[in-house]
Amino acid sequence: MHLRTVHKISIIKPGSRGDLFLEKQLGSSLFTYRQIFAMLVPLILDQLFINLINLLTTAMISSSSQESISAVSIVSPFYMVVYSVFNAISVGGTVIVAQYKGRGDDKKIRIAAGQIIMSSVVLAIISCILLATCASQLIHGMFGAASPVVQKKASNYLIGVAISQIFLSLYLGASAIFRGLGEAKTCLRLTIIINLIHLLASVLFLNVMHLDILGTALSLNIARFIGAAVAIWLLLGPKSTLGIHARHIFTFHFSILKSIFHLSIPYALEQVFFYGGSMLVQTYIVQLGTDSVSANAVAGSAFSIFYAAGIAVGVLATTVVGQCAGAGEKTLAKRYGTKMVHLGTITIILSIILLLPLMPLILYLYQAPPNTLDIIYTLLWITIIPMPFFWSASNVMPSVLRSTGDSAFTSTISLITMWIIRVGLGYFLTISLGLGVYGVWVSMGAEWVVRSLIFYLRYRSGIWLTKRTID
Repeated sequence: MHLRTVHKISIIKPGSRGDLFLEKQLGSSLFTYRQIFAMLVPLILDQLFINLINLLTTAMISSSSQESISAVSIVSPFYMVVYSVFNAISVGGTVIVAQYKGRGDDKKIRIAAGQIIMSSVVLAIISCILLATCASQLIHGMFGAASPVVQKKASNYLIGVAISQIFLSLYLGASAIFRGLGEAKTCLRLTIIINLIHLLASVLFLNVMHLDILGTALSLNIARFIGAAVAIWLLLGPKSTLGIHARHIFTFHFSILKSIFHLSIPYALEQVFFYGGSMLVQTYIVQLGTDSVSANAVAGSAFSIFYAAGIAVGVLATTVVGQCAGAGEKTLAKRYGTKMVHLGTITIILSIILLLPLMPLILYLYQAPPNTLDIIYTLLWITIIPMPFFWSASNVMPSVLRSTGDSAFTSTISLITMWIIRVGLGYFLTISLGLGVYGVWVSMGAEWVVRSLIFYLRYRSGIWLTKRTID
């Protein structure tokens, strides 16, 4: 199985100095720099598109009613915890498929693809049953202080989200397979389909039919159902080049499932505890008053735009370094690991240069309260200043390490630094020293510094290259 023919990037003339320089920097026996960029550009557009649609749909929900936006906010922690599990399987699946791709083992790619879909859907059905049947009890037990109206809307929305997880699992499973193969354009098409349908359905159900929280749940389910159907058609349809059949999905292959979960479980636990830590941070931010809560929420959403391209590089690193590892090219894997971290730094710097002048417009779209603007800008500057130096080493490097199977170490370090620095130091700076919400963001930058040092030492040791993930 080979990567599809990559369209040439016309802005760089073949044989020019720029062409030769980029090929020297990013080219190898496995990839040309054009193939690298052909994967990276769709991944960046994917992240930016998701952020834009989330901004627009959030604004529509907010305009529906305050109770509705409160209900969605209440459900968000449940959603993110369950999503993190599916996302972890997706990341683990991407690594496995990428390594089999690097080895050139088409048969194992098809088997791995089937196991990714099967395990994702089974977990989705279980989570759907648990969340849907216990929705009211969960909402009342954790958010009993909310008004009865908000609790009722949150319970209904949680049921809708629970059902949508089944469709989401199919989409994420398919995306894992395509990313492992380097088919980033296919993932971008799926993202566009799902998010555009979600946006259009939200306009219809919220702004035209005024279905309130029911409309929000309906638009989510319709979008994910159609996205899942398209994803399965791309995998199993007559035009698919993968050769995957239903038997690959409905047959257990224990060794491959073990490999997937060996990578996925540590990452899933990391994500679950990460969101748990984030919820704990929110509990002491609430003590600071409404302005601090609002400023922190808006700044957090706005800040995610700056590192969207960096996250895309992390996904690219999983594919590229994973394929090098699968091909047994350890030297090449280490070389591309370094290049991916550098590429992450470059994308972060470019994002800051391009997006910072647009921040007034972005904050206007977020409808940020005027009395919080000074706080928001200060929070952004606290993290933007150290970002070019530490963000990529802190966030792209773990993807490099994880792509060879070094998942347990990266997840353990991420959890320790999260709870000691972002939660513990954050509380000390925010409450004990009285820095307010600024202390939370200072601790986030401090966490990047510590993570960067630890992951760099792990990378330099070469231990991550000795891991064995596939048979």
